Amino acid sequence: MDAAAQVAQIVQAAEQAAEQLRLDAEQRASDRIAEADRAAAYRVTAAEEEAAEIIAAANAEAARIAGEAAEAHAAAAGIREAAESERVRLLAEAVETAEAEAAKVRDSARDEARATTSEARTAARDVLEDGTELTTDLRDLSNSLRSNAERLLRDIKFAHAAMTARLDQATPGAPLESDPRPRRSRGTGAGDLDVPEFLPGS
Repeated sequence: MDAAAQVAQIVQAAEQAAEQLRLDAEQRASDRIAEADRAAAYRVTAAEEEAAEIIAAANAEAARIAGEAAEAHAAAAGIREAAESERVRLLAEAVETAEAEAAKVRDSARDEARATTSEARTAARDVLEDGTELTTDLRDLSNSLRSNAERLLRDIKFAHAAMTARLDQATPGAPLESDPRPRRSRGTGAGDLDVPEFLPGS
């Protein structure tokens, strides 16, 4: 084999070796790229799973917080309801106590008014009885005085008529005729006027 043929074989062998190296390099690059793709996909999956876990944990925490908030709201509503019930109860007790006290005051005032009215009626009845008795006594005294005055007036008229008649019949030196009226026994005081005895209330 001449030198040209050997060179051609060497060149051909070199070219084949270079082609094999290129193919090997491309294969290794493809393997590396595939491995990188797999690694990237794994990382993406892991990241997505981690993100899902984080989201789930966040949702659970949010649900827990919402539950606690609902419980707190319910507790606050219960406290408000209890406070309102207590306020209504206290108000009802206050109204009941005030009404009972007012009833006692009214009853006491009514009893006192009745007692006062009874005392006033008793006093008025006593005063009326005393006044009636005094009026009767004064009426009896007035009647007695009027009767005595009329009797005294009659006696005065009789005496005047008798004295006038005696004066008319009298003559100088002649004795005066005696008074035709029956003479009363002389005395002092009210016995001469025959005043009837008057006792108040008789």
